[in-house]
Amino acid sequence: MAVHYDPSIITKHAQALYDRAAGIIFAWGFMAFIVGVVVTKAMNAQGLFVLIGGLVAALIGVMFGRGRAFALQLQAQVALCQVATEANTRRAAEAALAAVPPVTTEQVNRAS
Repeated sequence: MAVHYDPSIITKHAQALYDRAAGIIFAWGFMAFIVGVVVTKAMNAQGLFVLIGGLVAALIGVMFGRGRAFALQLQAQVALCQVATEANTRRAAEAALAAVPPVTTEQVNRAS
């Protein structure tokens, strides 16, 4: 199997990283909410205090989740930047190659 450059694969990978980043924020917030509820229940709190404890923990979890999500988003941006760099340098290389006249056999024979 021959390996060929395909920028769409990198773009799909970047999209998957963004999707994963969004999921991480939700997961950290949800898990922290559950932990907050359990901890406040363990402290013999009742009613509204349990909900407030869960919400405070959820906010903290979302903050940590955003930090982890940012790292994934940054990785996606680096991949997309590399695709853009390759596309721009390919255009410049093709333009430079088109500007150079082809070498004829007479020029090769004279150079020898």
